[in-house]
Amino acid sequence: MTRSLRAWYSRGASLLLAATLGAQTSIVKFDHPPTVTPAAGNAVLRQIARQISAAHIHADQVALVGFGTRLATKETSSTTTGTAAARAWVVAQFKKSSAASGDRLRVRVDTFPVPPGLSMPSGLSMANVVATLPGDNPNDHRVYVMGGDYDTIGGFSGGTGTQTPTVGPGANDDASGVAVALELARVMSRFHFSATLEFIAFDGEEEGLYGAYHDAEQAKADHQDVAAMLDDDIVGGDNTPGHANTNKMRVYSEGVPQNATPSEILRLATIGGENDSPSRELGRYASGMAALYLPAFQVVQEYRRDRFGRGGDDTAYLQNGFAAVRMSDYDENYDHQHQWVRMYNGVQFGDMLKFTTPSYTANVARVNALTLGGLALAPPTPSPLMQHRDGWGTHLSWPAVPGAVSYRVLLRPTAAPQWAQRLVVHGTSINIVQTLDDYIMGVVAVGTAGTESLPAIPHARASTLASPFPPR
Repeated sequence: MTRSLRAWYSRGASLLLAATLGAQTSIVKFDHPPTVTPAAGNAVLRQIARQISAAHIHADQVALVGFGTRLATKETSSTTTGTAAARAWVVAQFKKSSAASGDRLRVRVDTFPVPPGLSMPSGLSMANVVATLPGDNPNDHRVYVMGGDYDTIGGFSGGTGTQTPTVGPGANDDASGVAVALELARVMSRFHFSATLEFIAFDGEEEGLYGAYHDAEQAKADHQDVAAMLDDDIVGGDNTPGHANTNKMRVYSEGVPQNATPSEILRLATIGGENDSPSRELGRYASGMAALYLPAFQVVQEYRRDRFGRGGDDTAYLQNGFAAVRMSDYDENYDHQHQWVRMYNGVQFGDMLKFTTPSYTANVARVNALTLGGLALAPPTPSPLMQHRDGWGTHLSWPAVPGAVSYRVLLRPTAAPQWAQRLVVHGTSINIVQTLDDYIMGVVAVGTAGTESLPAIPHARASTLASPFPPR
C-alpha cells in the first residue's frame, strides 16, 4: 500500500457498503487498511516460487552466451555458434524438462517465412521454439503466454574502413528472458493448472519482432483465447555501479488499448476507465502478487506500453487484441544494451554475462510464475459486468463464471495505483452505496484454489452513456 493510501486511512475515513448477497443484505465497514494483493496465499504458488533456481538461470545464460552472436538474419549451419545452434539447444532444454515431468510439455519448432525488408535484401526463414503445458480442464480454452527472444544484435568495432565483426553475446538482452522461460517450463511443468501455459523463445525480435508477430497473428487467426502475454526482455539485472538492480523491477502496460473502437474509447472516457485496460490490470495483478509472495521484491507499475520510444514482443500481441505487458530491469545500463563488445575511453561496452545478476533474474522469474500460475489456477474473468447508478451508489451484476466458488468486488480511490479494498460476494450481484464517485470498481472470480481472475471493469448501461444535451 502506498504512503498516500495509508495516510488516507489514518485520517479515520471509513467506507460503508450495502451488499446484496442473494436475499441477504449486510453492512460492511472498513476502518483499517485492507489487503492490496490479488489473492490469498496459495500453497502451490509458494512451492513453485521456492523451486525456481538462480543457479539454473545462470547456467542457461552461460550456455546461450556461449553461442556467440545469434543474428536472426545470418543463420549458419554451425552446431556450436549462432542462431541455429542456440535454437537446437533451447529445444533440447525444453524436451529435457518435459521428460522430467512425464512428457507433459509439447515442444515444437515453429518455422515461418520472413519477406524481404530493409535489413534483409532477400527473404528468409525464422523459427520460434514453443513449449506448451496443456491445461487439465478440457473446457478451459485460455492460453497464458510467456516469452523472451533468443536472437541478438551483431556489431562492428573500429573506425570507418577498418570495421571488424565482433561478438554480440546478448547476456541481458535477451538471454535473461529466455532463461526465465526455460526455468518456468522446468518448474511449472511439474504442476497442474486449469488453463494452458506456453513458454516461447522468440526469433527475430531485434530485426522487427518477427517471431512475436508470427505467433500473435497465428493465435488470432486460429481464434485462440490468449488471455495474457508476459514479455521478459532485459531482466538480467545489470550490476554496475549506478545501475545495480537488487529489489525492484518494472512492468510496463498500455492504458487505452491500441485497437479500441470509438465506442470503446467513449465507454472508457465516460466511466474513467483509462487506467483499467486488460493489460493495465495484468500489470496490476503482477505487482499485487509480488507484494503478497515476495514482499522484499517490488514490481513497479509503469503506465506506458514500454520505455519511451521503444518496444518489445508484447507489442505484437497488443496490436492483435491480446492483453500483454513487458517486464524489465528497474535500472538499465545502455552501455550494455545494443552495444557490441569493445573498450572505449576506458569503458567496457557490450551485453556481457559478467554484468548480470542471476539472483535478481530468479526473482523476476518468480513474479512471472506467480502471475501465470495464479491466473491459470483461477476461473476466467467475469464478463460482461454491468453497472447501474442509483443515487450515490451503484448496482453491479454479472453472469456466473464456470469454476467460480465466489466473487470479490474490488475498490480503489480513483487516483490510487492499486486495488485497496475487497468485498466477498457469493452471488452475482451487489448494491454499493456512498462510493460510486470516489472509487473505481471491478469484480474478480475466485476459484477453489483461492486465486483471483483478472478484474472485470463495469460496462455502464446504455442510458448512462447517453448525453443529456442535444447535439449541436
